[in-house]
Amino acid sequence: MKIRTSRLNMFIVLVFLIGLFGLWVFVLIGVDLSYAALGASQNQTLNTTVNISNSAPEIRLLECDSPVDLEAYGNKTVNCNISVYDYDNNTLKVNATLYFNTVNADAADNKNTHYTNSTCTEITPTDFSMNYTCTFDVIYFANNGTWYVNASVYDTPGATTNNRSNAIIMNPLTALYIPGTNILDFGELAVGDTSGDKVANVTNAGNVPLAISVHGWGASEGDGYAMNCTYGDIDIAQMKYNTTSGQLWTTEMYELQSTSTLIPDLSMVKQTTEDDFMSNSTYWKLKIPSGVGGVCNGKLLFSASLG
Repeated sequence: MKIRTSRLNMFIVLVFLIGLFGLWVFVLIGVDLSYAALGASQNQTLNTTVNISNSAPEIRLLECDSPVDLEAYGNKTVNCNISVYDYDNNTLKVNATLYFNTVNADAADNKNTHYTNSTCTEITPTDFSMNYTCTFDVIYFANNGTWYVNASVYDTPGATTNNRSNAIIMNPLTALYIPGTNILDFGELAVGDTSGDKVANVTNAGNVPLAISVHGWGASEGDGYAMNCTYGDIDIAQMKYNTTSGQLWTTEMYELQSTSTLIPDLSMVKQTTEDDFMSNSTYWKLKIPSGVGGVCNGKLLFSASLG
């Protein structure tokens, strides 16, 4: 009897445990089913969003003239083409600076080293994509060597983008300029007279230091004369020069030559400003020999080389 009772109790306990296990499984399945009903799983995707109020425009192309040959005693226009893409299509303006490699793009303007264009011109306006041209009038004495252009594009809310060009090569310019009427007039002289000093000013019209040579002729180059006259010719040795005024004809002046000859002591540095214009003077004397008369004319050729 006791054995039967014990077995019954064990059976009851076993049934209770089985029931408890089934209840636990049911609860787990129920929770999982409830999560599944809410869209839960092992991997979940979360959608993201943002509203961009303004995108900075992009400079996608920046090309400039290079190399650049400056114009003697003048200005040379350097052109740059700039392509802009604006995701918002609200580009306001483009400006640019042309600057020598030893200065900063934001330096002050200086005709030797820095130029600014604050109003680049829109040439092909289209939606989102635009082309601009920026020009710079570069003076003849601007430094030779490597330059760059830095371009900036601005949109209406104020976003900006900058970009720098490839190297721009400004070539050396070897040139000179003689201001005035280009006539060295010795006035009225009689046979045997020696003139006073007549000044020929020579100016550096390039962007490098210069050495200056000179030679002369009468009717044709190499003829051995200083001037060809109505009657006769003046020998080339009768015209002399110096870089200092008041020199003695006989011992302190250099005779003009038929072939190009370097002028001693004539140092011609590069111009650095238009406000302080630098000329280098040469002083000339002419002696009238016998056997000539009338009106006399000749040529002087000044030649520049790298000094």
